[in-house]
Amino acid sequence: MTKMDPAPHRPAPTLRIPTPAIERLPRARLEEMHDAAETVLECETVLAKSSMSVVSEVLRGQGDFLTWERYPRGDVFDTETHCHYFYHAHDAREMAQGENGHFHLFMRPEGIIPGLEPWDLPGARIPEDGASRFVHIGAISVDAQGRALRIFTTNRWVTDECFYRAEDVIRLLDHFAIELAHPNWAVNLWLSGMVTLYRPQVEALLRARDAQIEAWLAEHPGSDVLEDRGLQNITEWPVDHVAQIGMLEDQLDL
Repeated sequence: MTKMDPAPHRPAPTLRIPTPAIERLPRARLEEMHDAAETVLECETVLAKSSMSVVSEVLRGQGDFLTWERYPRGDVFDTETHCHYFYHAHDAREMAQGENGHFHLFMRPEGIIPGLEPWDLPGARIPEDGASRFVHIGAISVDAQGRALRIFTTNRWVTDECFYRAEDVIRLLDHFAIELAHPNWAVNLWLSGMVTLYRPQVEALLRARDAQIEAWLAEHPGSDVLEDRGLQNITEWPVDHVAQIGMLEDQLDL
């Protein structure tokens, strides 16, 4: 993965999606999400009681916090689950809106589900080596205290990923887990739990991302859509623990 470069001009507005309905989800999925909610809340509580946060732990011992640098140095990569992530910040504009930075979450699909084919859109970059075809499943932005603010998706050029269709990325979500103690076990549990707790939102964001990319390509014929700096952060959803857990407990009659 190469270092991500900032966009040279103002990007198109990010599409904010509505909260997905969860009434039709199978009970097993709802229970899995509810268990993940307990994990997320426990991690947040334990970190706060220890005067820590998901932000403090990925930046601990890393020196000055610089925009566009990735933390912790070298990223966090689980060689068994083929998942990895890093934390970083873009610019003062995002910080002025309350965001300290965001976690970018990735998977290597060849290590999980062989045979998935990248989406060969204009601007696609498809490594011949399947092990190099990492895919971005989404990002979680947080404030300076480590509280989750939003989940969002990006265009291919932002992360230098190998771009897959939403339905293929969704197949990978069951396998997302960071099972490491570095840089902090609670941080890794929290990230894994967030993907499960907000699984319907992540799926909806990815599908809306694809629709936005196709619409952009139709409006800008001939452009390398996956490399177009006018299309950066594509879809987003504001995180709301209280509402999400309330919906789950309503459906589970808790």
